[in-house]
Amino acid sequence: MTPIKIISRLAMALLLLSGVARAQDLSALPLYRPAQRVNGTIRSWGHGFLRPMMKLWEEGFQKYHPGVRFEDKLVSSASAIAGLYTERADLGVLAREITPPEVAAYEKITRQKLTPITVLTGSYGNQDKIMALGIFVHRDNPVSRLTFTQLDAIWGAEHRRGAKANIRTWDQLDAAGEWSAQPIHPYSGLAYEAPAYFFSQTVMKGSVLWNEALRQCENDEDETPSRGDEKVTPQIARHVDAYQKVVDAVGADRFAIGLAGAGYRNPNAKLVALAADDGGPFVEATKENVARRAYPLARPVRFYVNAGPAIPADPKVIEFLRYVLSREGQQQVLAEGDFLPLTAEVARVELAKLP
Repeated sequence: MTPIKIISRLAMALLLLSGVARAQDLSALPLYRPAQRVNGTIRSWGHGFLRPMMKLWEEGFQKYHPGVRFEDKLVSSASAIAGLYTERADLGVLAREITPPEVAAYEKITRQKLTPITVLTGSYGNQDKIMALGIFVHRDNPVSRLTFTQLDAIWGAEHRRGAKANIRTWDQLDAAGEWSAQPIHPYSGLAYEAPAYFFSQTVMKGSVLWNEALRQCENDEDETPSRGDEKVTPQIARHVDAYQKVVDAVGADRFAIGLAGAGYRNPNAKLVALAADDGGPFVEATKENVARRAYPLARPVRFYVNAGPAIPADPKVIEFLRYVLSREGQQQVLAEGDFLPLTAEVARVELAKLP
């Protein structure tokens, strides 16, 4: 690569970073002021994806409350809600969206509502940290923007957003020429996994009646035999990510559309702008737009807590959440590097939920 190209790429990277930094101005967030002194142990159960972030928050909180200790059992999202209703955990930490059976189990056992608190925004480019979702088409495809109503009719078959019919060919999206009457080839990860579940809840309004032509990709191990002489040598397994496979499939199929993490890339695939409402606005799937929560398929990260008549809120847990939602707590999100801080507006809404 020539020095000019290197300088050009560095300049572009700095430009993108400056845009994200402007979107993540945290000065409007409230400074943390302890409402009360607390002591004791806060127990967190759930997935390990937040372990480094939790450590930053815990160390920051202990500067104000040195008498608080933390016990983190962050192994699997499957344990989070059970930990709450058995009263063996104070915080439920999910690496995905909560499911109806989890909510039902909690409410049946406790006879109270589950309390979710949004603590940060998922990542733009890290698939292990609740990445925002993107809709990809081939780079030559004339379609550059889509509404949720159109997506519901493309990916589903129940039309809960009011479409009059399925959208199954590209001319139904006003794509002319070689695209006219060509069938749409939809790709996604496995339909029961968290990204597709989030999409079905957010875009398809809870429908799980997917397009009959959906092609589902899954993670696999691509075994590449090593070269050598006649001796048998071990094979090297290379992990192939399902959502990279989706974007690669779109890059290779001119009539494809793909649902994957917005941070994935293929030179022959492009992201389309999305609008939650039919009249817009249409928002590009950029990191800046995800950070400011303008992009409609950004994914929030939530903690779940007990806060009802049967199992009341724990004062030290509420105080910890006040810290997490403060300017100091969200500055630590910015320092973590992958997750994105909350906007001041979202933080105020979440603070108002705390008892």
